[in-house]
Amino acid sequence: MLIISPIGKAAQADGSAWQFRSATRKYFPMTAEIPTLLFVGPLRMEYFLLPDGKSHPRIPGGPALYAAAGARPWTRDSIGLVSRVGKNFSPQTVQEIRSAGIGTAGIRLLPDSSPSLGFHYYETWEKHIDWDPVKYYIKYNRTCPDELLEYSPPSLSENAAHPLPETAVRAEDIPAEYHQACAAYIAPCHYQSQITLSVALRRFGVGTLVLSPPDGMLLPSFRPQMREVLHGVDILFTRESSLQTFFSRMDADAGALSERIARWGPKIVLLQRGNSGIHVYDSETRSHNFIPFYPVEMRNPLAIGDSFCGGFLATWRAAFNPVESALAGCISASLAMEGPGGLYALERNPGLAGARLASLRRSILS
Repeated sequence: MLIISPIGKAAQADGSAWQFRSATRKYFPMTAEIPTLLFVGPLRMEYFLLPDGKSHPRIPGGPALYAAAGARPWTRDSIGLVSRVGKNFSPQTVQEIRSAGIGTAGIRLLPDSSPSLGFHYYETWEKHIDWDPVKYYIKYNRTCPDELLEYSPPSLSENAAHPLPETAVRAEDIPAEYHQACAAYIAPCHYQSQITLSVALRRFGVGTLVLSPPDGMLLPSFRPQMREVLHGVDILFTRESSLQTFFSRMDADAGALSERIARWGPKIVLLQRGNSGIHVYDSETRSHNFIPFYPVEMRNPLAIGDSFCGGFLATWRAAFNPVESALAGCISASLAMEGPGGLYALERNPGLAGARLASLRRSILS
């Protein structure tokens, strides 16, 4: 089945102000280079400007890393990343990711390519802006980092109308030893990547495929392309608001939207309803469930969707139960919401995930 969709301050050799304190990590270590779970898509060095005035520079993140970290607390299975990264990623940064128990053989370094970057300004926790970083650094009386001076939002390059960028993942980037994976998550990325990756992963024999399309694909004009992308996908994750736009039905609720998109192929549809939780639709049983996020103090809304998908996929591999998998996914999201960066969640006490899961399960069953 295929599923398509602070960290220490010591400076690193590549100039990053981030360092993962691997000595504190107690989650399952990387055991082999042949992963059971694949997480495919963009990796980025991220910059944050937050509503409380705080800023966080050059933290490794990106959809694929958030998802892989979301899976790590729930499984002893080996996890592998597949991505292309530009000249701002160094071998040292890749090693930090590997030290967190995530396989990196599928990360391709392109030292001559433009940097892989993400800029995130939150005016409020509900209002995310990812363009014009110079304007917003000036607003906070801060100097804009040099590598953001010519920044272009990744969302532009993920639009189906744009050519495939050099840092977009290709099917040939998947190492031969990764072809034996059992399940895969394809994070938001370019339309051509999502098509070729899903076809290749199916050909390799990947049993579970999860897809999260980029917002640039969820426009009414791209419905034919989305039908093509969703062919053969088992599980679809997106936001309720994005699907309302896609179907030009701003009044439609999550249940109606889920049932409609499920007719295009996905057996399970997962819709994020703002910062409140996930609507889960199982087309085989025609059942609808809503799983709320575990309540935490918001510090990183960016992490919610991909972290959820990582936790969902890891648990799905063990239980094949959409509600139980969504519970774990919501806990993964809660861990990632509390701080910036793709690996923030893995610095938490490993017992925290299980305790939160038990509490959330009790709350929805009571």
